[in-house]
Amino acid sequence: MRSLLLCFSLAIAAASAQPSLERLGVRVNAGLGSTTHSGALHATRGIIDCGEISSGSGTGLTGSAGVEFALGSWFGVGLEFGIAQRGGVFTRENIYPLRDSATGTEVNMLAAHTLSTTLSTIDIAPQIIIPLIGTFKNRVLGLQIGPRFALVQTASYQQEETVLSPDNAYFIENGKALQSRVVDANSFAAAASVLTGITASVESVIGLSDRVALAPRVSYDHFFGSALTDVQWDVRGVRGEIGIRWSIPAAAPEFIPPPPPPPPVIVKEEPPSFAPPRIALTAGPFTGEIVTGNTLRATVPIVNAVFFDSASADIPVSYRRTRDGSVMSTDAVEAHNWIMVRIANIVAENPNARIVLEGATSGVSNEQDASLSKQRAERVRKVLLDLGVANSAITVKPLALPRIASNNELAGGREENRRVDIVVVNAPLQRWVQTEEFAEARGSLAITSQHLGGDPSRRPNDVTYTVFDQDTTVQMPTSSISKNMLLPVEPSSSTLAIPIRASAGGVSASQQVDVDLAKLPRRRIALRTDGFEAVLRFDYNSSELPEDVKILLQQLAEQLPEGSTITIDGSADVLGSQERNRVLSEARAATTQSYLRSITKKSFTFAASSQNKSFSNATPQGRFLNRNIRIRVTTP
Repeated sequence: MRSLLLCFSLAIAAASAQPSLERLGVRVNAGLGSTTHSGALHATRGIIDCGEISSGSGTGLTGSAGVEFALGSWFGVGLEFGIAQRGGVFTRENIYPLRDSATGTEVNMLAAHTLSTTLSTIDIAPQIIIPLIGTFKNRVLGLQIGPRFALVQTASYQQEETVLSPDNAYFIENGKALQSRVVDANSFAAAASVLTGITASVESVIGLSDRVALAPRVSYDHFFGSALTDVQWDVRGVRGEIGIRWSIPAAAPEFIPPPPPPPPVIVKEEPPSFAPPRIALTAGPFTGEIVTGNTLRATVPIVNAVFFDSASADIPVSYRRTRDGSVMSTDAVEAHNWIMVRIANIVAENPNARIVLEGATSGVSNEQDASLSKQRAERVRKVLLDLGVANSAITVKPLALPRIASNNELAGGREENRRVDIVVVNAPLQRWVQTEEFAEARGSLAITSQHLGGDPSRRPNDVTYTVFDQDTTVQMPTSSISKNMLLPVEPSSSTLAIPIRASAGGVSASQQVDVDLAKLPRRRIALRTDGFEAVLRFDYNSSELPEDVKILLQQLAEQLPEGSTITIDGSADVLGSQERNRVLSEARAATTQSYLRSITKKSFTFAASSQNKSFSNATPQGRFLNRNIRIRVTTP
């Protein structure tokens, strides 16, 4: 025992004596995980209920790779990405009453019901790393703890039954007698997209050389949420892994030789002179935090129609016919020029999508030719074919007037009716950008400058500071400011460069402040909705919610947290009377609010604003877009 204690003490002393400074550590791990499961999987949607199944277990391979950053000899952080197999097997025994075909007596058949589940995840695990014995780089015993986000990739199951007794009992499947049968095999219909939990690990770093080490560890994963959205499925597990760790040392400080001694000063009797004017600029440090989270945004609204000139089947030149690499405008009216390209992209993303081209005319005088509506639809078909849409996916349906026609007694209504409606089946015409990850540095930067040299009587009265092309002018003699900043950063970046320029009296000075992002505190917000504005279209002269708009509203209600404020503003075009448009706008807003209340139990606050934003009514697509509601959201 004394010999073991002496060897352990010598190992600790040797690890502590080794240099621990490093820029970062890189590691890869592989191992085996044991998972325990509990819940009520027999009640989930789509599964065949063969009796209560409440617990199970399983094993699976795991693997990961990550980086570690030392914030000192006794503390650090890390980030790992990995894969894991967390499936398990649930079993129970069922009794079935049968009649013996040979003797005619009633017997009970005992059968084992087995539910085998597959649960494959991609894991993201930020960590806090604390060496309990040794230093950060050479930790004989270390603790890792942090959240774990498991992104579900595969969630499926297979149900089997096997006869246990009597020996002469069997199942009849397709006329065959079987001792074992597969009841069902499918993917879970209500699988969660992400599991959130916490991981605690005990590890050791065993040095093989100054830069390479073995890193065995044992981890416990505990997930708080359910792996299914409709019933409870709790997942916990223990992983045993062996890893290889590479240490990347910090760069040695650059040697700067001392400056040479100044030359001797020779004093001459000369007329007074001034040193050249210059600015002494001092900036930093940056004080603040890194804020990360998700932001909710909506896509540009779409008008799924191509409008034509009177008595013409030629597609106007403003419409884009090819993927020429141009960037679609974020203005909804201008973005309409990309309508055929957008439709082709929707079909490419949805292989089961189908398109119905409903060609139409205004039905008056020079537009009464029955073939004109078909010619217009065929011209649109040709462009879609050139954009890669399969001919079998397109159906042409010529009409005299559109199914939902505008007021043909008005010039604007006739202009709108000269169109081809592009009806997309089996694919969403518009979808929300549910969440978009963001990261930004928020804080302030101290900037000070001093104007030196030159004629004191002609020194400038102010100085201008330029930071990221934004100017701030400060009156002299005060030349210090604390510049508030909100700067986007890349999640993988370790530093942020802030360029600063000071200008005054025809001279300038520049400096770059490098911010070490790893040293800034981090804060995460659940959902940011500032800047979110959705425009959802209605049909002409209607306040009834279209089915695709109902789907988008359902998505919105699911995304928003309890206590959110939803501002709804209705709108109409200029074709009707002012009073009719006012009533229609209010009805559209009221219908939307009523529908949102009916589809969720969450407590939302609804409001209307005084904003009266609208698109240009000079074009058909602008008037189509004005038949809308605008939705803005504020989260608590």
